[in-house]
Amino acid sequence: MEQIAVPLISYKSIILCGMVDTLSFFIKYAKFRYRIHRVILRLKIGKKKRDQYLKENEVKIVDFLPEIPYIVNGVRVVPRKFTNDFDLLAWPREEIIAQYFTFRDGETFVDVGANVGKYCLYIAKDNQDKSVNIIAIEAHPENYKALCKNIELNRNFKNRIKPINKAVSDHRGKVMMYENLGSGHRARFETFTIIENSGISENKVAALEVECDTLDNILANVTQKVDVMKIDIEGAEVMALKSATKTLRQLRSIIVEVHDYHFEDIRKILEGYNFNLQVIKENWGEKGEVHGYIIGQKVAEA
Repeated sequence: MEQIAVPLISYKSIILCGMVDTLSFFIKYAKFRYRIHRVILRLKIGKKKRDQYLKENEVKIVDFLPEIPYIVNGVRVVPRKFTNDFDLLAWPREEIIAQYFTFRDGETFVDVGANVGKYCLYIAKDNQDKSVNIIAIEAHPENYKALCKNIELNRNFKNRIKPINKAVSDHRGKVMMYENLGSGHRARFETFTIIENSGISENKVAALEVECDTLDNILANVTQKVDVMKIDIEGAEVMALKSATKTLRQLRSIIVEVHDYHFEDIRKILEGYNFNLQVIKENWGEKGEVHGYIIGQKVAEA
């Protein structure tokens, strides 16, 4: 998308002068640029075509934020333009499952499908006093780069997070990753999957080839026992869990984001490892697809 030049004081100069409460200032900056963008588009192509263009391309105010570090809810991050990074990082995580992200001293959390750090960054920040270790697994190379950048910015706890750039599958090797295009435009959520016929989207294209491995293999070199896991890999959860024998035996708690057609398969897998399960279902998306979470917890041994 073409960006419109706006005659405004350089944001780099503002930072160097120490004038900024970063996020609040630049939200105002982005709103101003967005309004100018709308005016210029209207002059060029008319109001109707402009409104259609903005809707089809899902243009948002945050697309006009400079790609610089911001402090969002106490965590330093760099949201990428024309992605959903800002919404992922700024808005509360799924509050319906927040209560299940509890940790004991020295535990290890595995974030499968870490994206740009939606969970792992805030869990690291909130549990610094407990020395919780985090393994953040993200398959897509661009999301992985953004994840690493966000981790690096947070000096207080960056050494507690280990990022791994692999897709979780049922074998070691390479796999094609598909991009969900939704209505025909690039997905702002960066919803990629290694399942070609996952049912999540009717409109997929082959995006790129990535390295893959099983959870047991990926976590084989982790010196500490893994305790809590969140997994959200857009339809590949069953494949990943079937090949995670050692990992599932170790875990005391697991949170799996599930789409309707996988609820029973995942339920059976987790029950086989003696998890007590709680299922949360909700309608989601324009078509009202059913999706939700399966939370598995093991009773602590006496």
